[in-house]
Amino acid sequence: MMNMMKKTIYTMLLMSISACPFASCQSSWMKEGKEIAENLTEGKIQYSQAVPSNMFNKSTQQGKVELVEYESKDYTKTSRPTTHKPAYVYLPYGYDPSQQYDIIYLIHGWGGRAEQYFGIDDWPQMRNLFDNMIEQGLCKPFIAVSPTWDKDNQSKGWGESCQEAEAFHNEYVNDLIPAVEGKYSTYAKTTDRAGIIASRDHRALGGFSLGSITTWFLFEQEFEVQRYFLPMSGDNWHIEMFGGQTKPRETAAFLADMVSKSPYKNDFYVWYAVGDEDVRFYQTHNQALAMMEHKEVFNEKNFSYHQKKGGRHDFNAVWEFCYNALPFFFSK
Repeated sequence: MMNMMKKTIYTMLLMSISACPFASCQSSWMKEGKEIAENLTEGKIQYSQAVPSNMFNKSTQQGKVELVEYESKDYTKTSRPTTHKPAYVYLPYGYDPSQQYDIIYLIHGWGGRAEQYFGIDDWPQMRNLFDNMIEQGLCKPFIAVSPTWDKDNQSKGWGESCQEAEAFHNEYVNDLIPAVEGKYSTYAKTTDRAGIIASRDHRALGGFSLGSITTWFLFEQEFEVQRYFLPMSGDNWHIEMFGGQTKPRETAAFLADMVSKSPYKNDFYVWYAVGDEDVRFYQTHNQALAMMEHKEVFNEKNFSYHQKKGGRHDFNAVWEFCYNALPFFFSK
């Protein structure tokens, strides 16, 4: 069982690390990213707190994970064919449908699947982490959702996955949120757009690697739907692919302009994070520094940039960032 668990984790981490098809150009690409970073104004960098090892042990108050299946559409095609989608839902210990719960949607990286975060029995770290955080009173009980942009929950080629990630905002609002929050008790009184927006203060969105890029797509496409954002190891591609690294100031200027035009410009928070040894470091780092140059939009009230010391492009970083960010989002 242990060998199988190690093999599963290794495979998932390898797939996540390979979040770009240009691995052979990694050294020169990182060098270019570093050169661009040197021309940016240094902003405030915070360091995340390591997760105590006992947080990964089984809690005495264990939540549960349920599978939700729903109908969506393939929004990458103009014909919009129907597609059957899975989402895994973490429910806290003692979940009571008569109570209201905060909720976070967590999006996997390239090569991942819907069950990747907490839907695999042999990979319980995140589920145990959530249980212990709630039991120890670090944050309020919350619901977590792990969906997939892939239409059949199977890994696609880089180009197809990127297309599906960019179009995911349609499914997120039209199909996924109604399917989940229509079944479980959140702060959404209705699951039409008006009800989703009205409950935005109790909704968070995050993702790792290509899931972080998807989070940034949703930041610009569905900013009003949630208040909290947790992009981990990935950038915004509005200007160009990997634009957070290659065109950080242009990317930051676009984001600042977008936010400043929103009625929610003073009612959001971005908890941006990357490991300082992550192969995607400069995608995140350059964009974060450039965003902090727009102090009138991205300041200490609604933006923070975090690094994990020694952090790489793996789930050790994801667990640590969730451990640090969720108590901030869902404080007691």
